[in-house]
Amino acid sequence: MSVGVWEPSKSSSFSLELVRGLLGDISNIDLEAIADAMGEDFINSNSKLMTLTWESWKVVDVLSDADMETLIRFFTLAEMQLQGWKGGNQNPVIYLVRILKSRDAFTPELRKWIKKNTDNRYLPYGSAL
Repeated sequence: MSVGVWEPSKSSSFSLELVRGLLGDISNIDLEAIADAMGEDFINSNSKLMTLTWESWKVVDVLSDADMETLIRFFTLAEMQLQGWKGGNQNPVIYLVRILKSRDAFTPELRKWIKKNTDNRYLPYGSAL
């Protein structure tokens, strides 16, 4: 018997174009009712977005502050509303906030909104350690 080494799958399909497509999909929906607006196929095939690494999310640094805020609001609410979309300490909101903070564009109002709309103790900044 041999023992192999397990390596987590890497998302080679994650790209800036995928994120721009997501922005297009979510731009005209009611974020308070994501499950109704997005459909089961979208929900099942995109839950992996919630656990991608910081390295993956760096590609979105070219997006506007407004697009980043839209994504932050979407992922905050998606974690609460969609089954299988738990991100915990890997929620994309953490990485998106990190980018906005580096631009001095992360507002106290957005921080308060995130805290009000999540039960994820890691949002918006991630793990303390």
